[in-house]
Amino acid sequence: MKFQIFLIISQQFLYFASSACVDETRTPITIGKIQPCPFYDNKPVCCRQDNVDQMISNYRSIDATFGQDGGGCDICGANLKRFWCIYTCDPDQTNFMKYTGRANVTDPANKNKLIEVQLVSLTTKPQVACEVYSSCSRTSFVNQVSAMQSPGGFFNFLGEQAITQGQQFITFEFSDYDSMIMDDTWMCNHKSNITTVDDKGVIHYWDQYGYEIKQQCGCNTCEESCDANQILYKPTGVLYGFETSYVLFTWLFVILFALGITIIRKYQQNKKAIENLDIGLITS
Repeated sequence: MKFQIFLIISQQFLYFASSACVDETRTPITIGKIQPCPFYDNKPVCCRQDNVDQMISNYRSIDATFGQDGGGCDICGANLKRFWCIYTCDPDQTNFMKYTGRANVTDPANKNKLIEVQLVSLTTKPQVACEVYSSCSRTSFVNQVSAMQSPGGFFNFLGEQAITQGQQFITFEFSDYDSMIMDDTWMCNHKSNITTVDDKGVIHYWDQYGYEIKQQCGCNTCEESCDANQILYKPTGVLYGFETSYVLFTWLFVILFALGITIIRKYQQNKKAIENLDIGLITS
């Protein structure tokens, strides 16, 4: 029994010795269920309940901006959630991120306002950046923002948004060494086979990290989902845009209108001729 206790204590000591939070006032601890990061449930993490509450709020914005709820791709949203979970909660934060100081920067939401922020340097593998970006690159939000048209631009834009939300300015570096580990990133055309059925008999699809995939990403939001054998563009012809029913209805209306005018004018002419004839007879 004493030997077993010694092994457990030794293993915990070795774990914490090799793991460290970027915030030196914290050590990885178990905080139970972590709703926004279910793959960290009941595991030692660097995040605390206030971080969890903030992520729950922020992840609603991810769903509304990048997910199917906002006309995007749920796999993109799931990949982003997992990325920010690792950033916030991973027990080995010091392996891929560091605080580099503090500075006053312009608030992206208000150009006339300065915010004091914590400067953060985050290193991720180029492959991870490319995979996450690829799953999001065809969402409407990314297409509308010129600064997000490359993996580097995509992540640096997201890092700048942390100024307002978290009072942090995140600078991304890309390297295969001393970088964030994020394996098994799903491409946007991945077909989920992880399902649950709720009390109403509705089937729900999930990724392997516990995020719901409400709808598979289609061709509009995922290039890999486009069918190469399907004709997506058809050359225009002479009658391109010709709506037969509308045109026929319009011409029918014009013809009937012209016919009605002709009948009315003919009636008025006949009526006038009859009146003139009556006047002539009376005069005679």
